[in-house]
Amino acid sequence: MNKRLIIILYVLGVGLSALAALGQPAPGYMDAEYYVVGGQRITDGNGFSEPFLWNYLDDPAGLPHPSHLYWMPLASVVAAFGMKLFGADSLWAARLPFILLSGLLPVLSANLSLLFLQDKRFAWLAGLLGVFSGIYIVYTSIPETFVLYLVLGGLVWSIILAGEWESIPAKKWFFRAGALGVLVGLMHLTRADGIIWVAGGLFWLFWVPKAFKSTTDLRVVIVGLVLFIAGYLLMMGAWYARNLDLFGTLMPAGNNRALWITDYNQTFAFPASELTASAWWSAGLETHLTARWNALLLNLKNLVAVQGLVILLPLMIAGIWSLKQRRGIQFAALMWLGTLTLMTLVFPFAGSRGGWLHSASAFQILLWAAVPAGLERFVAWGQRRRGWKPERAIPVFAGLLVIISAMLTGWFYVNKVYGDGSPSSRWGYSYQIDKVVGEGLPDFNVSPQALVMVNNPPGFYLATGRPSIVIPGGGIEQAIAAADYYKADYLVLGPGQENLSDLYENPVDSKYLRYLGDIKEVRIFCFHCQ
Repeated sequence: MNKRLIIILYVLGVGLSALAALGQPAPGYMDAEYYVVGGQRITDGNGFSEPFLWNYLDDPAGLPHPSHLYWMPLASVVAAFGMKLFGADSLWAARLPFILLSGLLPVLSANLSLLFLQDKRFAWLAGLLGVFSGIYIVYTSIPETFVLYLVLGGLVWSIILAGEWESIPAKKWFFRAGALGVLVGLMHLTRADGIIWVAGGLFWLFWVPKAFKSTTDLRVVIVGLVLFIAGYLLMMGAWYARNLDLFGTLMPAGNNRALWITDYNQTFAFPASELTASAWWSAGLETHLTARWNALLLNLKNLVAVQGLVILLPLMIAGIWSLKQRRGIQFAALMWLGTLTLMTLVFPFAGSRGGWLHSASAFQILLWAAVPAGLERFVAWGQRRRGWKPERAIPVFAGLLVIISAMLTGWFYVNKVYGDGSPSSRWGYSYQIDKVVGEGLPDFNVSPQALVMVNNPPGFYLATGRPSIVIPGGGIEQAIAAADYYKADYLVLGPGQENLSDLYENPVDSKYLRYLGDIKEVRIFCFHCQ
């Protein structure tokens, strides 16, 4: 691929991502707010700690609390790098590294397409699909895991599909195995489900040799496995050491409880000790099958409408199918099925609420890269059946695909960032409400040190600087129990808190709660006030 195309695609990718950021004055949702706060805490010298609790899975003792137990730390580390670089803890400083990384999406897509194409003139099509990335345009400029997983996944596939592994010299095998270990380590440092890429990488290095013709071949593979593990531990070793120091285990305490939730709100259950295998089983087989069927439908809808933009998906499949004999493509199919299984059967609630879209982004660049090859096969069919001229048909169809992708990208962006035009549907509305609430709390004699129970602790802390804990997923009894345990002083209750909707609609006093008043349709209560 020539340098001119690389530069053009990179500039377009960065430029569109930066332009998208102009309409997003706040991180926009809890995941991104969490990573921004994490970056600020690292920058301010507070390390991996958080002044809030957004779940109770690990039976936290109180505040401050060790951070990144449920979510992995790399997005916060990258955000902190931007903050350190510019000497500011602003959102723009945090998001700049992500914007710069977004420029790699079209470059990697175009470069990877050269492994599929017979006619290399249309690599620009794969590149422009990476520029006009559909729903991903909403997230490429946000401190989150999307860009990291997109880029890391693209690099992994660039290595996996780069030539025949069975015939390369030993030094190249060693380099690829070590580089793959580093990338997989970064993927695990980005997302907890990155652990499946560790298993996948080991499987690949065992499976890719067609046969061991001598002990030398076996030794090369063994050394490659060692280098893969070394590269992985180079990235993840310090994090494992931190977990061992804090918890005495490689993985943080409590995360296994996420296996036993029977509805999404149980992610915030208090006490989390009620999340057990026996309680999960007692919910009934029909409940579990229904949840997983619904998750499968939602995940497949995301594949068709979001990742494939409907019109691109058949071409993606056709392009992948054109190289079905290659082990790298077969491995990609296995990894995709493994990821879908994990996010459908094991984590159906997190998967269907965004986890699948996050995890599957590791395959997105591979899918974009396959489109030109799929288009080539489609036009070849048209040539046989309709007499199409490939030299004319391919540019016309490629241009139409880019135009449609650009239009759908714009639609996704406007829909997500501006909504229906009402203030409450705009990006960052909840952040603005939290700021207003934070400014109004002193009117109720709420001190800056008072512990507040809220719907979204990371977002509330980012907007107000106040410590907080999350409203549990059960009824008012669970909220009162959590407030008593952690000595919470106030409850900030918005209209969207479904599990406490009765309290919101009828804010009456009780021996546990006293209704103080409203701030912008947000009700303020005091726990155990006289």
